[in-house]
Amino acid sequence: MKYLIQGGESAERLQLLLQLTNIESPDIIAALNDHFVIGHPDAVAAIRNSIKKSNLSRAIARLEQVAFTVEQIKEIDWAKFKPSKVA
Repeated sequence: MKYLIQGGESAERLQLLLQLTNIESPDIIAALNDHFVIGHPDAVAAIRNSIKKSNLSRAIARLEQVAFTVEQIKEIDWAKFKPSKVA
C-alpha cells in the first residue's frame, strides 16, 4: 500500500519524513520533492535532477516505509481517543 501521493504531499511533510531517514543527497531530495510535492513522474524527476531512476526508486521505497511507520504510530495514538463502549 502506498502512503505518499505523487504531487499530493506538502514540502513540510516531505522534509519531516526525510528527517527520519538517512537520505542526504541534495539531488535525491530535490527529485523526491519534484515527485511528491510538484507531481512529476519518477522518471521525469530523476532526469530533472541528473540521478538514476533506480536510486530515486530506492529513496521512494524508503520514504514509503517511513510513512507506513508514521501511520502505524498515528493509529496507536488515535486508539486512545476512540470512545469506549459502555455497558
